[in-house]
Amino acid sequence: MKTSLLFSSFPFIASEKVTLTRMTELDLNAMWEIMGDDDNYRFAPTAALRSPAECVLKLRQIEALFRDRAAITLGIYPNGEEENRLAGFFEIYGIDPHVQAATIRFTLHRECTGMGYASSAVRATAEYLMSTIGVHRIQAYVLPTNYRGVLVLERCGFLKEGTIREGFLWPDKGIVDLSLYSLLPTDKRKKSGQTHYL
Repeated sequence: MKTSLLFSSFPFIASEKVTLTRMTELDLNAMWEIMGDDDNYRFAPTAALRSPAECVLKLRQIEALFRDRAAITLGIYPNGEEENRLAGFFEIYGIDPHVQAATIRFTLHRECTGMGYASSAVRATAEYLMSTIGVHRIQAYVLPTNYRGVLVLERCGFLKEGTIREGFLWPDKGIVDLSLYSLLPTDKRKKSGQTHYL
């Protein structure tokens, strides 16, 4: 697993529908639209932010976590839009070079759901992590009631390993159940002579 390559610079991951890349201060207004909306955080471990100023702190935190090689947070930008407006966030964390594993989490603006952006982001990131970085296992924790999140993972070939009952304390939600999904290289299937993630 090429951890040094993963943290050499913020990844730039392109797919048919979205591009994932580093967020900057130019994204602060769009960040507030997403991070300040309670509805976008119904299925997230923390609550929405309470003021636009907190977005500046959040951006600094994202940069610090990257410098510390602890996590990567990328913006999700729909392709073909003139303004290249931020539609959501994609996190890669829990990086374990010994197991060659990483955990992912994604949050979309509620107005951007149902457009295939999340599935496109998951597929492209999975391909990047496995093919370029050498990650063997990609996993995701999701609330069982997060039906859209579950559907995205299953569409992208992730398999449900089980539900961890009352096993996580989320600061804003209390003790919760979380379903664990994972993707391994052996979960790939071949179509028309080419390898694809489902």
